[in-house]
Amino acid sequence: MTKSDSWKGLVVALIFAAAGLVTYIGTRDLQERPDRRDFELQSVDGRKVTLETFKGKWVLMFFGFTSCPDICPTTLTNMASTLDAMGEVARNVQPVFITIDPERDTGPVLKDYLANFGGHVVGLTGTAKQIAQAAARYQTFYSKRATDDGYTMDHSTAVELISPEGVYLRAFRPDEDPDDFAKELLTIMKKAPT
Repeated sequence: MTKSDSWKGLVVALIFAAAGLVTYIGTRDLQERPDRRDFELQSVDGRKVTLETFKGKWVLMFFGFTSCPDICPTTLTNMASTLDAMGEVARNVQPVFITIDPERDTGPVLKDYLANFGGHVVGLTGTAKQIAQAAARYQTFYSKRATDDGYTMDHSTAVELISPEGVYLRAFRPDEDPDDFAKELLTIMKKAPT
């Protein structure tokens, strides 16, 4: 064995050791710090709301805006139908709508808009900075786009599921069939540790 071969072997061993250490640290961090994506926003009546506010409930969170012509009302209608399909278990689920258009979506506007979707959706708003921080934590992207009659908001459309302990679990498509969505949620809820 030459000196060159010895060095190559040592370098390979060090690379594997470093990879093992990184994997261990990453796994340990996940166990010690579950995926909590906290935020600070305001309810439609101006009260401070954080992720802790919903502790003990399963949260279905959606970012949108009340002037949205299609995706937002369709998604909120699907969420309401999903809760209906879940029956009594739906008492443990809190749908949350976070506006990405605080300029137009004031507390009263949000309250009136959300009353059209079963009356159980909590509307949240905040400063532009607070909303941007919350959206970034849930990998939701949005931007204002000028139109002939003012502006609209382009945005991503996932429905986020958060456990009763405040841990982000997964995202759902906004056009998920309500019956299928209800079955998936019920399966996830049954598997959750009690």
